[in-house]
Amino acid sequence: MRIIAIANQKGGVAKTTTCINLGASLAIHAFRVLIIDMDPQAHSTLGLGFEPNEINKSILNVLEPPRSPFHLELSDIVIPTRTPNLSIAPANIDLAGEEYRLIDKLGREDFLNVGIQKSQLQFDFILIDCPPSLGILTINALKACREVIVTIQPHFFALRGIQEFVETMEMMRENLKHNPDIHVLVTLADVRTNLFREVMDEISKYFREKTFKTIIHKNIALAESSSHGIPVMEYEPESSGAQDYLSLAKEVIELEKEKPEKGLFRTNRL
Repeated sequence: MRIIAIANQKGGVAKTTTCINLGASLAIHAFRVLIIDMDPQAHSTLGLGFEPNEINKSILNVLEPPRSPFHLELSDIVIPTRTPNLSIAPANIDLAGEEYRLIDKLGREDFLNVGIQKSQLQFDFILIDCPPSLGILTINALKACREVIVTIQPHFFALRGIQEFVETMEMMRENLKHNPDIHVLVTLADVRTNLFREVMDEISKYFREKTFKTIIHKNIALAESSSHGIPVMEYEPESSGAQDYLSLAKEVIELEKEKPEKGLFRTNRL
């Protein structure tokens, strides 16, 4: 089972869009996929057709201490989606308070990892949608995963902001002895501009071979499909958004076959 977190402390860089549509693309390839929604905004939950306010069992229950009357196993909260082979562990706004409840708990960074390992769920992929922060919910996701996809929008401010994320990963490696493999995905790209080409040169220098060849282009079908609660390949399968994520899924599958050297990428400081 491959566990992949989709992360970036910046909002608006297509983390949720990537989680939903990469998950659906892998499901099309007949892989069994679970999306874990770790964002209190619950956009993955909403983007797959579920109303967060109507969710009674959520990932929050999995993060509760085992002796809590509200604690549930991960298998208790998983919901199949309308997409074959794709399920979700949903979230709702109640998750927002978990940052404060976990802060003084022993082993707080490992609650999600323990929940996943105890569940013994039979999935090929688990994709974790992280909140736009570097708080304890994101740390739980990063600690639970073996791989991280960092989504990055091709403009200079986003590139400079990613340094904070890299430093967090370095701290996790040193303090928690955890070192997931990291790859970078360029999203929301307008390839017609000079700015795109200039920033892509910088991204290639900074992240080197850890950058996916696939680029997620700006595409209105991606936003429209989320508003309808379905992945883009079901909403408009011939769109560039659908084709981009199908291409990304092939790259992600190939990563396992290539068995790259595991570990944190080295970067050139900006």
